[in-house]
Parts: sequence; C-alpha cells; structure tokens
Amino acid sequence: MLFPLAALLLAQCRQSAKPENAEEESVVLSQELPGTWESILVRVEVSTAENTDSSYVFEVREEEWLERTGMQPIKAYFQPNNQYRQVFTAGNDTVISEARGLWNTFSDTLMMIEPNATYQYVVKIDKGLAEFRTMLDWDGDGVKDDSYLGVHRKISSTAE
Repeated sequence: MLFPLAALLLAQCRQSAKPENAEEESVVLSQELPGTWESILVRVEVSTAENTDSSYVFEVREEEWLERTGMQPIKAYFQPNNQYRQVFTAGNDTVISEARGLWNTFSDTLMMIEPNATYQYVVKIDKGLAEFRTMLDWDGDGVKDDSYLGVHRKISSTAE
C-alpha cells in the first residue's frame, strides 16, 4: 500500500474564476513547480469499491501522516531541467524508496513519466501550496473512477 500511496501523491487543480475587474494572477506551472515539495494531505474518494456499490473516503492529513502511514511526509524534488524524484522515508528517517522520472507541464496539467508508468494531474498552485487532482484506480478494480486530491507545501525553491 505504500508504493501506490507514494506514486499517487500528485494531482490536478482548476483555476478559480475571477471578477472581470480583478487583476489576473497567472501562475505559470512550469516556473512555480521547481523546488522541494512536502505532502500535507491525501484524499481519495473511492467509487464502487472493489466492484461493489459501496464507496469510501481515504484521507491522511499532515498531523496524522506518520501515525497513519508509518512514513514521514513524502518529499518531491522538481528540478528546473524537468527531472524529478520522490523520496519515501520511514519514521526513523530511513529512505524506503525513491521514484525518479521526467516532468513536463501543459497549461495546468502536469505529466510525470517514470520508466514503467506515466501520471497526469491537473495542478493549482497558490500561496506556497499545490493541489494535485486526478482520477485513478485506487482500489484496483480496473476502473479509473476514484477521485484523488494531494496537497503539497513548497518547503524550498531549490531541489536537492
């Protein structure tokens, strides 16, 4: 369960509508994303769990991250050269695993490409927080009908 949680910690966002007289604050995702980000929330609304009529919500907040996952909050390092890595660390600061790949943006969409997988999220960045949203197959029933939200805090403008 750790790897799917970690691999899915990025998602989509929608820009909010602003009044016509408000100044446009256009966030260029490719310029705002480089740096170090830390997970502070994961929320998945699972629809038709395991091909049944039941559904449930899986949610982990910042204050309960270690207790619920046994890990430190996941850190994502986005390099300006479009490479990234995610680091998954146990509660005792031992690195459990790392995922590496390439990232690119298209308007508000982030694509993350790893050797054996590609992830796509709609991302909204505002005031040092990034929301990643996507639809995925969280429960492994073969249908991408589960709504994912990951919220990450920018902790550095540089990536280690």
